[in-house]
Amino acid sequence: MSDSSSMQKILLTLISLFTLTSILFSQFINPTLSIRYEDFMEEFTPELAIGVKIKIDEERYTGFETTQSSDIEDSRIIVGWNWAQIGLGTKTVDDEIYPSYTFGATYSFIDGLSTNIEYVMTEPEAGIEDHLRLALLITF
Repeated sequence: MSDSSSMQKILLTLISLFTLTSILFSQFINPTLSIRYEDFMEEFTPELAIGVKIKIDEERYTGFETTQSSDIEDSRIIVGWNWAQIGLGTKTVDDEIYPSYTFGATYSFIDGLSTNIEYVMTEPEAGIEDHLRLALLITF
Protein backbone atom coordinates (compact mmCIF):
# COMPACT_ATOMS: atom_id res chain seq x y z
CA MET A 1 0.00 0.00 0.00
CA SER A 2 1.46 3.35 -0.99
CA ASP A 3 1.96 6.22 1.45
CA SER A 4 -0.52 8.35 -0.50
CA SER A 5 -3.19 5.65 -0.36
CA SER A 6 -2.74 5.06 3.37
CA MET A 7 -2.78 8.84 4.02
CA GLN A 8 -6.07 9.12 2.12
CA LYS A 9 -7.60 6.28 4.15
CA ILE A 10 -6.48 7.86 7.42
CA LEU A 11 -7.86 11.25 6.34
CA LEU A 12 -11.17 9.68 5.28
CA THR A 13 -11.41 7.88 8.64
CA LEU A 14 -10.73 11.12 10.52
CA ILE A 15 -13.32 13.00 8.48
CA SER A 16 -15.90 10.27 9.14
CA LEU A 17 -15.11 10.23 12.86
CA PHE A 18 -15.31 14.03 13.21
CA THR A 19 -18.54 14.17 11.21
CA LEU A 20 -20.22 11.36 13.18
CA THR A 21 -19.14 12.83 16.52
CA SER A 22 -20.27 16.29 15.46
CA ILE A 23 -23.70 15.09 14.39
CA LEU A 24 -24.24 13.02 17.54
CA PHE A 25 -23.38 15.88 19.89
CA SER A 26 -24.38 18.91 17.85
CA GLN A 27 -26.99 21.46 18.75
CA PHE A 28 -27.10 23.52 15.58
CA ILE A 29 -26.22 22.77 11.98
CA ASN A 30 -25.84 25.84 9.76
CA PRO A 31 -24.82 26.22 6.12
CA THR A 32 -21.95 28.61 5.46
CA LEU A 33 -20.82 30.70 2.54
CA SER A 34 -17.43 32.36 2.50
CA ILE A 35 -15.44 34.58 0.22
CA ARG A 36 -11.82 33.48 0.52
CA TYR A 37 -8.64 35.09 -0.67
CA GLU A 38 -5.91 32.45 -1.06
CA ASP A 39 -2.43 33.87 -0.65
CA PHE A 40 -3.89 37.37 -0.38
CA MET A 41 -0.44 38.89 0.22
CA GLU A 42 0.56 37.94 -3.35
CA GLU A 43 -2.71 38.06 -5.31
CA PHE A 44 -6.07 39.38 -4.11
CA THR A 45 -8.36 37.05 -6.10
CA PRO A 46 -11.62 35.97 -4.42
CA GLU A 47 -12.93 32.39 -4.33
CA LEU A 48 -16.28 31.12 -3.11
CA ALA A 49 -16.44 28.31 -0.53
CA ILE A 50 -19.51 26.52 0.79
CA GLY A 51 -19.79 24.36 3.87
CA VAL A 52 -21.55 23.45 7.07
CA LYS A 53 -20.79 24.69 10.59
CA ILE A 54 -21.94 22.45 13.42
CA LYS A 55 -22.15 24.15 16.79
CA ILE A 56 -21.17 21.82 19.65
CA ASP A 57 -21.65 24.36 22.45
CA GLU A 58 -21.20 28.09 22.96
CA GLU A 59 -17.42 27.89 22.51
CA ARG A 60 -16.76 24.92 20.19
CA TYR A 61 -17.75 24.01 16.65
CA THR A 62 -16.81 21.74 13.80
CA GLY A 63 -17.83 21.38 10.17
CA PHE A 64 -16.49 21.20 6.65
CA GLU A 65 -15.84 23.46 3.67
CA THR A 66 -15.15 22.94 0.01
CA THR A 67 -14.16 25.17 -2.87
CA GLN A 68 -12.91 24.74 -6.40
CA SER A 69 -10.85 27.21 -8.34
CA SER A 70 -9.87 26.77 -11.95
CA ASP A 71 -7.24 24.11 -11.24
CA ILE A 72 -7.38 23.25 -7.51
CA GLU A 73 -10.14 21.59 -5.48
CA ASP A 74 -9.90 22.22 -1.74
CA SER A 75 -11.95 20.23 0.81
CA ARG A 76 -11.44 20.17 4.57
CA ILE A 77 -12.95 19.62 7.96
CA ILE A 78 -12.63 22.38 10.53
CA VAL A 79 -12.54 22.31 14.30
CA GLY A 80 -12.79 25.52 16.29
CA TRP A 81 -12.74 26.64 19.88
CA ASN A 82 -13.48 30.25 20.81
CA TRP A 83 -11.35 32.23 18.34
CA ALA A 84 -8.93 29.45 17.25
CA GLN A 85 -9.55 27.18 14.26
CA ILE A 86 -7.69 24.26 12.67
CA GLY A 87 -8.45 22.45 9.43
CA LEU A 88 -7.52 19.07 8.01
CA GLY A 89 -8.15 18.48 4.36
CA THR A 90 -6.98 17.77 0.88
CA LYS A 91 -6.10 19.75 -2.22
CA THR A 92 -6.58 18.10 -5.59
CA VAL A 93 -4.15 19.39 -8.20
CA ASP A 94 -4.14 17.80 -11.68
CA ASP A 95 -5.98 14.69 -10.39
CA GLU A 96 -3.39 14.20 -7.61
CA ILE A 97 -4.55 14.48 -3.99
CA TYR A 98 -2.30 16.15 -1.41
CA PRO A 99 -2.91 16.66 2.33
CA SER A 100 -3.47 20.20 3.50
CA TYR A 101 -3.44 21.69 7.00
CA THR A 102 -4.62 25.05 8.25
CA PHE A 103 -4.58 26.89 11.54
CA GLY A 104 -5.70 30.38 12.32
CA ALA A 105 -7.99 32.75 14.14
CA THR A 106 -11.63 33.74 13.74
CA TYR A 107 -13.27 36.98 14.77
CA SER A 108 -17.05 37.37 14.84
CA PHE A 109 -18.39 40.84 13.99
CA ILE A 110 -22.02 40.08 14.63
CA ASP A 111 -24.03 36.88 14.87
CA GLY A 112 -23.60 35.08 11.55
CA LEU A 113 -20.77 37.23 10.14
CA SER A 114 -17.12 36.54 10.90
CA THR A 115 -13.69 36.77 9.38
CA ASN A 116 -10.76 34.43 9.69
CA ILE A 117 -7.11 34.43 8.79
CA GLU A 118 -5.31 31.13 8.47
CA TYR A 119 -1.89 29.77 7.66
CA VAL A 120 -2.26 27.09 4.94
CA MET A 121 0.30 24.30 4.57
CA THR A 122 0.42 21.77 1.72
CA GLU A 123 3.05 19.23 0.71
CA PRO A 124 5.75 20.75 -1.54
CA GLU A 125 4.98 18.16 -4.25
CA ALA A 126 1.63 19.89 -4.82
CA GLY A 127 3.39 22.97 -6.13
CA ILE A 128 1.54 25.19 -3.65
CA GLU A 129 3.66 27.26 -1.28
CA ASP A 130 2.59 27.81 2.32
CA HIS A 131 0.58 31.00 2.52
CA LEU A 132 -1.95 33.09 4.44
CA ARG A 133 -5.67 32.87 3.62
CA LEU A 134 -8.19 35.57 4.47
CA ALA A 135 -11.93 34.84 4.47
CA LEU A 136 -15.24 36.54 5.19
CA LEU A 137 -17.68 33.90 6.45
CA ILE A 138 -21.47 34.13 6.49
CA THR A 139 -23.24 31.55 8.67
CA PHE A 140 -26.95 31.15 7.98
